[in-house]
Amino acid sequence: MKPWRAASPVLLMLSCLSGAHGQDLRRATVWDLKLGQPVAAQPSPDEFRGFACGSNGGPPRRPLAGWSDFKLCSAEANGLYEVYFEYDDEYEYIARARDLPREVGVWAGTTEAGYPIMVSALFSADGVLQAIRIVSDSRPDHRNDTTDADMKKREQAYLLGARMAARFGIDAKRDCAELPAAEGETKVGDLFVKQSCERTDPGAGRTVTLRVNYFRKPGQSGVNPQMPTQLTKGQFESSARVEIFALDR
Repeated sequence: MKPWRAASPVLLMLSCLSGAHGQDLRRATVWDLKLGQPVAAQPSPDEFRGFACGSNGGPPRRPLAGWSDFKLCSAEANGLYEVYFEYDDEYEYIARARDLPREVGVWAGTTEAGYPIMVSALFSADGVLQAIRIVSDSRPDHRNDTTDADMKKREQAYLLGARMAARFGIDAKRDCAELPAAEGETKVGDLFVKQSCERTDPGAGRTVTLRVNYFRKPGQSGVNPQMPTQLTKGQFESSARVEIFALDR
């Protein structure tokens, strides 16, 4: 969160958000990053929060001050350094303080279309942003303070894949492959999704890969094996993962 400022213009604007739905406000997001450009060309670290070394789309590791600290992280096998970050929470903080529930839903957490996500920037050794990684995030399911933000639950996370496909012009028939179930993987109800997509867009200078999963992993079941009338909770894999690489990469 940015430092509190008395009588800030943000506070004055948020005071009337209940009627405006925050349409005139924005905050920096992953889409403001400049693929293929150096650290100096990226948005100011002040526009984000929670910088840390990434873990291949997983939870944050070593805290960082900003983009320039990328070399404090270990390089991945492809030689890139992953910097995890979160969206600024100033608007959410003020909306909560003023008891504006609809605005809390707009500004809460690091999200895309209501889906909680983990985002990271991947830099080459010479400090150029070579890739952006977006992975569905299940952590808000376990936090009480997000219940009033109406975020999508982990069970719906795989649906984020369709939004990402639409954003990048990925066509299921042309760009995607349906992967077979591995041993022990089963449907959730009547649905099994295990999809891998890739699209290269020379005009945009990028290659986009997308993975979408919705199935039960080995050992998971919809009912308690010891009590078949009792339904289980959370025993499924539901996720979406998109990576955008600079084309020269």
